[in-house]
Amino acid sequence: MRSELRHRTLPSIVAVILLTGCQALLTKTAPSDFLVSFERGPCFGTCPVYVLTVFADGTVSFNGVRFVLAEGTQTATFSPQQVTELYQAVLDADFFDLEDGYEVAATDLPSILTTITMNGQIKTVYHYGLGCGTELDLAPPGLCALEALLESIPSANAWVSDN
Repeated sequence: MRSELRHRTLPSIVAVILLTGCQALLTKTAPSDFLVSFERGPCFGTCPVYVLTVFADGTVSFNGVRFVLAEGTQTATFSPQQVTELYQAVLDADFFDLEDGYEVAATDLPSILTTITMNGQIKTVYHYGLGCGTELDLAPPGLCALEALLESIPSANAWVSDN
């Protein structure tokens, strides 16, 4: 009985150890030169205008320009896990494989300029449109997900309005 239990339990324990180890390997930490700059441009209405910067060490800088709750420079700190989540979102978006711009043929819409620095590379993507998932927008889902994550940072810190 004891031998039978050992034969059933041992493979389960090994599987848990292997899966736990694999999960740790899947979670990549951001490189030391990781930097994200996210710039929201103006529109014809009251679109928030600001620059958000997230550094590899977790420093978050926000410079509110217009139609924001907090004008001027604000700062916050990300945990290492939050930096890793942002880094993973950049990887999930295949950011360095995106086109340099996604624009619709319309006027007075908001724009977003996202610049990522990592592993000695720098890439900027310009996004001009009404919003992800609308007819007046051409951005791919990965870019939309990354932008949504970045837009949640000023909202969570009460630097911009949620609406």
